[in-house]
Amino acid sequence: MGRTTTSAGAGRPRDPEVDQRVRDTACRLYGRVGWAGFTIDAVAREARVGKSSIYLRWPDNTALLLDALEARVDIPFEVDTGSVRGDLIVLSRSIFTLLTGDIGDALLRLCGEARMVPELAPRWEAFITAHVTAMRAITRRAIDRNDLSRDTSVTLLLDALLGGILMQCLTTPPAQIPRLAQEADTYCEGLVDLVLAAAR
Repeated sequence: MGRTTTSAGAGRPRDPEVDQRVRDTACRLYGRVGWAGFTIDAVAREARVGKSSIYLRWPDNTALLLDALEARVDIPFEVDTGSVRGDLIVLSRSIFTLLTGDIGDALLRLCGEARMVPELAPRWEAFITAHVTAMRAITRRAIDRNDLSRDTSVTLLLDALLGGILMQCLTTPPAQIPRLAQEADTYCEGLVDLVLAAAR
C-alpha cells in the first residue's frame, strides 16, 4: 500500500499522540461500520479530538483511512530465510497476525469494499500487488534452489495461502479470534506445508 500524503497546518507542530489516537480510531471505526459510516465527524467524536485538528492533518476521510491503514500494515515483503518454506511461513504469519489483530476487521472490510468503493480500490490493488511481487521473488529463489519446479504458478501459491488465511479469519466467530491468534504459528506452518506438498 502506498503512503498517503498527509497535510499538517502551517506553523502548527504535529502532536504524535493525537496522530496515533486518530489513526487507531479510524481503523477501529472503519472495521466496525464500514465505508458508509466512516466520516470525519464520527472519528473526531470517538477519538475525542476536534474536527479541525483532523482536517489540519488529513484533507478528507479517504486520506485519513488510507494513511491510518498504511501506518499499521507492516509485512516483511523482502523476506529471505534461505528456504521457500521459511519464506512462506514468515509471510503467512505476518498476514495472519494482521488479520487477527486490532486492525483485522478494517482490512477485512477493505478486502470486501474495495471492489465497490472507487476511493479504496487503488490501495487494495497496491496491497495485493505487493504480495504478488513478494511471492514472485520467493518462487524465483525456490526454483533456482530446485525447491520448486519451473512451472510452479505464483498466482496459485498466493491464492492458496492468502485465500486460506482470509477464509479462516472470516469464518471464525469474533469471540474466538483471540484463540485463533494464539494458534498463528501452528496454522501457518500447516497451511504452508499443505500448499507446498500440492505444488511439489
